[in-house]
Amino acid sequence: MNEQQPATPSPIRRETPGSAPRFTPRRLWERIIYLFAVALMRLVGALPPRPVEALFATLAPLAYLLWPAKRRIANSNAAVVLGVADPDGNPLPGSEAAVRARAIASYRSYGRFTAELLRLPSRSLDAISAEVDLRETIVLDELKSRGQAAIFVGFHAGNNELGAASLGKKAYDVSVVADDTAFPEMYELLRRVRASWGIKVIDWRAIREVFGVMRRGGVLVLLIDWGWKPDGIPCQLFGRWTTLPSGPAVIAARGNAPIIPFFVRRERPGAFYILYGTPISAGNGSPAAQLAATQETAHQMEQLIRTEPTQWNCFKPLWPNAAEQRRLEELAAQMATQHERGAA
Repeated sequence: MNEQQPATPSPIRRETPGSAPRFTPRRLWERIIYLFAVALMRLVGALPPRPVEALFATLAPLAYLLWPAKRRIANSNAAVVLGVADPDGNPLPGSEAAVRARAIASYRSYGRFTAELLRLPSRSLDAISAEVDLRETIVLDELKSRGQAAIFVGFHAGNNELGAASLGKKAYDVSVVADDTAFPEMYELLRRVRASWGIKVIDWRAIREVFGVMRRGGVLVLLIDWGWKPDGIPCQLFGRWTTLPSGPAVIAARGNAPIIPFFVRRERPGAFYILYGTPISAGNGSPAAQLAATQETAHQMEQLIRTEPTQWNCFKPLWPNAAEQRRLEELAAQMATQHERGAA
């Protein structure tokens, strides 16, 4: 595979924020998937958890085998993480077996996560939070005691939903930024479930609500591995140039809040541990400060993910080809010289 992986497209599909989705074949498909998911949630919730999780983990690699486009992306991402990719992200000759094994392991992890997610509506908050080790939440206690807002950033890894529930159990002021532009019924269902844990869900377009969290000293949670985009902030991740969203650095600078990377790591079935990085400052919000904060975020997330890389369940193109990486490196060099906020 030598062709350029396309940048991850914007998820926006509605003309007006908050407007009702129009009926389209896509909407019909979303509705069918939603009804199927609700039925599956009821079934999974009534069955013993461990056998169901094992079954989902066993079946998930079928998606790897039957979906060639996603398989190519999964192989490319795995090759980069393993350090066996060519400049365009293709697995090097002789590495195919190791790359395939790593990609399939990630699919197995995602299958287990899917089973855990489907069980959530049938479980009590006490039962969910009992599975999460919160020994490292001293950082949250310190922030809460000072009334200090913070931006927690993570990847799609481990089980972020269980982590959110456990924080809600401890009555932290936690808000999660989410995208409701696809599968709106599923979005609403998960919003209600999270609300029952004390977690507020904010539409990604609701900027005032985002800064409201900053003003009241709350915790804002953002997942940032949505695939590389040309307009993101350049950084090196697993030794290659890519981009991460500008949102964390921009909000951190304007809200005078630190960025704190996290990883809700699965230790074993039914047991999780939340790991945190060290607080990162976005400085004055200048391009140079945003670049530095984003690079440090990428570095810390890489270190967290390396503790259990098969739990990183991202199946979007994360790194561009060699030519685009050179452009990003040049852009980073330009941004590094721009120390004033708003510098062009």
